[in-house]
Amino acid sequence: MTTQKQEYKEQIGAVQLTLIPSDKYKSNKIVFKFRAPLDRATSTKRALLAALLETNTKKYPTQTAFRKELASLYGANFYTSVDKKGDEHVLTAVLDMVDGQFVPDGDGLLGQAFTLLQEILFQPNVTDGAFHEATVAREKENLAQRLESVYDDKIRYANKRLTEIMFANENFKYGAAGVLEDIPAITGAELFAYYQQLLAEDTIDLFICGDVAKEEVIAHVKALPFTDRAYRPIEAPAPVHPTEVNTVKENQPINQGKLVLGYRTNILFGDDAYVPLQLANGLLGGFSNSKIFINVREKASLAYYAHSRLDSFQGFMLISAGIDEKNYEQALAIIEEQVTAMQAGDFKEEELAQTKAMLTNQLLEANDQAQGLIELAYNNTLKQANLDLPNWLKRISEVTKEEVVKAAASFELDTIYFLSKGADSNAETKL
Repeated sequence: MTTQKQEYKEQIGAVQLTLIPSDKYKSNKIVFKFRAPLDRATSTKRALLAALLETNTKKYPTQTAFRKELASLYGANFYTSVDKKGDEHVLTAVLDMVDGQFVPDGDGLLGQAFTLLQEILFQPNVTDGAFHEATVAREKENLAQRLESVYDDKIRYANKRLTEIMFANENFKYGAAGVLEDIPAITGAELFAYYQQLLAEDTIDLFICGDVAKEEVIAHVKALPFTDRAYRPIEAPAPVHPTEVNTVKENQPINQGKLVLGYRTNILFGDDAYVPLQLANGLLGGFSNSKIFINVREKASLAYYAHSRLDSFQGFMLISAGIDEKNYEQALAIIEEQVTAMQAGDFKEEELAQTKAMLTNQLLEANDQAQGLIELAYNNTLKQANLDLPNWLKRISEVTKEEVVKAAASFELDTIYFLSKGADSNAETKL
């Protein structure tokens, strides 16, 4: 029988441990999240470090040797990523492994996993105070290629440019994967020096989801040689209310124009208005029954795609549409009309009920996997919120039309960005 027991949380030295007990899965997931302020001076180094950690260690100096050791733990998998939560930069390290009770002699498997994690984190492939230069050179090249590839994906590129323009005076303008121009100057020695700082100063969360014994987990966490530090809470970004709309048009030789609108909401994950805001976004452009999708794409046939999404840690909404250049004014006008209609409550109770059902299904799907449960627990930890899945679903069911209209009133247009092949290169206006 599948059971979901009570989540357990404890600060153990430098590490805030969150244990999510479940016998739903035949695997255990161990997730470290290292968090520091988002900053250009460190974001590229952190992205490179994430890549280095999943490549090799001192004991396993080649990728082949490293993967062989993972395979010996009944096919365990280790991977890393970088992300940003508002003005925070998060480096995530994940070890997926089979639950020891399902394999022969599996009693010590969790301990072996922590031994390998300690090797990965504290014994990287370093010689004379520098990361292995050949590995660094390869990962610098890989990172450069990933960042350059954004230019070829015009949807991602347009979204990136909107973020850079809209948040020009905020660190949020920097991507989690770093800055392309900063890569060449970074050395193996500089990376190792910063890595030591990361280990000593980052705020560390550890999430373990699976059917594991609390006492065994705590013993393994206590053995990790992190230096003690206080847990640093995140600061909510200061509310921003734009006094004018910044319109930026840029040109490239492309066939399909990319229109992106950035709205301030100043509503964050865990706020009272957050779930009503989610439903307002769903009705506006989040789902296939939304106003933008139906009116811009289906009825007017002006867009190849059209949708909206929220950033729940920075407090903004992004509306994105792929359009023919000649349809810019008309598409923009219809999008703005849909926002105004939402703010006026121009939607039916049946539409709200359908959006509630779609958001509920989306959340159930996202949290059907261990990683989804961990990400939700992390969001609640960061915001000191109580929006676990049962509370979230209950809140969705209770939201009224009036609450959704009030949340939609938070939409304040800040920036319009349009990428096309037109003649008005880099034209910038204030409306």
